[in-house]
Amino acid sequence: MNPGVIINDDPNAHITHLKPMPAADEIVDRCIECGFCEPVCPSRTLTLSPRQRIVLYREIQRRDVAGEDITKSELSDVFEYQGLDTCAATGLCADRCPVGINTGDLVKKLRTAKYQKHETIARWTANHFGSTTSLVKVGLRANQLSTSVFGERMMSGMVGGIRRITKGTTPVWLPETPTANRHHLKHGVYGQPDNPKKVVYFPSCASRTMGQQRDNTDQRSLTEVTMSLLAKAGYTVIIPRELESQCCGMPYDSKGMNRIATSKSQQLEALLWEASNEGEIPVLMDTSPCTKRTLENISRPLSIFEPAGFVCEYLLNDLTLTPVNETVMLHVTCSSRRMGLEDSMLRVAKACAQDVVMPEHIQCCGWAGDKGFTTPELNQAATAPLREQIPGNCRRGFSNSRTCEIGLSHHSGIPYQSILYLVDDASR
Repeated sequence: MNPGVIINDDPNAHITHLKPMPAADEIVDRCIECGFCEPVCPSRTLTLSPRQRIVLYREIQRRDVAGEDITKSELSDVFEYQGLDTCAATGLCADRCPVGINTGDLVKKLRTAKYQKHETIARWTANHFGSTTSLVKVGLRANQLSTSVFGERMMSGMVGGIRRITKGTTPVWLPETPTANRHHLKHGVYGQPDNPKKVVYFPSCASRTMGQQRDNTDQRSLTEVTMSLLAKAGYTVIIPRELESQCCGMPYDSKGMNRIATSKSQQLEALLWEASNEGEIPVLMDTSPCTKRTLENISRPLSIFEPAGFVCEYLLNDLTLTPVNETVMLHVTCSSRRMGLEDSMLRVAKACAQDVVMPEHIQCCGWAGDKGFTTPELNQAATAPLREQIPGNCRRGFSNSRTCEIGLSHHSGIPYQSILYLVDDASR
């Protein structure tokens, strides 16, 4: 039934018809192309899985070593989009890989050359981060005003037309694009300074700039909700100084701009070290991707939590929770999965809602920082099974990444918000 495998007359069978695996990069050279990584990749149904990215990159490197002109090769053009542009670089593949290969690390390394021409602009935004976030708020306000004047249909048509003219280099427009966050947090201590229950609250740049989508029933920003919840639990909240100029470095890291990303994370670490009284006070970051990147890059003993982890560790004992009588959706972000927080998020959601649904076959939503705007097909492919799994009586979804919630809202048909909104609703 399998001729030549068990019984074979060829004495050289053990060295015949071997699969070529040329050296490509030390990050992926150990890959045996087993495919264990494929089920968790958000681009697996759109372009390539991690295994396929590695195979394609190996072939490009083989041709390069052989002296072929790969710059003119159709294969290189294919890899540009399928290998680099549509990779979310979440690293979920590393958790499934028998030898821990993170194909996203290879992609970010290769993006360094691609985005090098934009490094001057990126460095300016990093050095003037407060001005950058202010400009984002202006853009969000302009979008809100334009949508009110022209309506969603015309806005979609106009922005879509511009995107077609620019051959996809400009962002798409989504009805779920958030409003600007008008809640301004200032540096200082909120509450009694001698209160033993203290927390340093660092809102991400996304939550500092973005409010809610226009049709959400609760229009409070995430920063407002977080402050409300911490006050309910009896915490004194410390807001670090120079807040508007701080960033964990994620936007730069995802583009392979390592030096800028490292510089921003080091600035943030020094600030949090000071605000936390040298690690004595826990730090709450309100989005999971920022938490994960900060934890991976700090060198000092800081206790840093994303929303679900902080609620489990501290707030469940300080709040009286009455589960809301409704069915809610729960999305566990890829960063939360990599931090091992899937059970924590589910525990928090079940403590705050009567019925919690976690959709199947969605490990990462594919928003990947800004790709939901620039490469929307990745977000669409990753969330394709979501809408059909929304129960008819479900009106809300929850997660812990402000940007991911935009794409989840768009492709599910229900608004997604931070899980802290659910905790705030259920608590007193």
